[in-house]
Amino acid sequence: MHKLILECNNFLKNCGFPYAFCGGYALELFLNKNLRPHGDIDIVIFEEDTKSAVEFFLNKGWNLYVRTGHMKLGLITDSKDKRLIDCFTVWAIKPDNLFIKLDPVNGEENVFYYDMLSEEQLNLDYIEIIFHAKNNTDDICDKNKKITRELEKAILYNEGVPYLAPEIKLFFDSNPRYMELDYFKNKNQIDFESTAPFLSEESKNWLINALEKKYPEGNKRIEQLKRR
Repeated sequence: MHKLILECNNFLKNCGFPYAFCGGYALELFLNKNLRPHGDIDIVIFEEDTKSAVEFFLNKGWNLYVRTGHMKLGLITDSKDKRLIDCFTVWAIKPDNLFIKLDPVNGEENVFYYDMLSEEQLNLDYIEIIFHAKNNTDDICDKNKKITRELEKAILYNEGVPYLAPEIKLFFDSNPRYMELDYFKNKNQIDFESTAPFLSEESKNWLINALEKKYPEGNKRIEQLKRR
């Protein structure tokens, strides 16, 4: 298990709200092996825990930001900030980090241009927090299409470390944007080819059905999964 995952899990395990690793690290936790370098650590939390998560990171001395435009971040200093209501992600960054450079935007208070200084995160100084909705029993993967996954199947564990189920990660990765843009394309293909063969029949069928519902006009991942 990657040292950053162990370090991050130790940092979070007494945070007081549910969380799970997502992104490429979730697939590595599922497969129990390293796949590729990672540009960041991603965790998913539920929308209802936004206030608790923001207060946890602020109390630990981290800075929090939301995206406010192209290559721009706005500083969050209070869990009641209205920008948190509709945001999809929050960036948690240590003030002394060596991973992201922040420069103030002239004329905009607490707004910063950002620049990633490395293609691979090496220290626990940045965490991207991704928000999911849920109801009593299900993780909601797509509100508009009503695509859900039972919570007990959505969050899995590797030696006590929680991670998002691989079929949910591959569902989000099947967005055509992530399959075609140069920034995502290579790692997206590595993740799919490495993980899809190891999905259970039930997980694979859920993913196929979810993609057919999300993309009624078709998606190349559907046929690739059906051929396996």
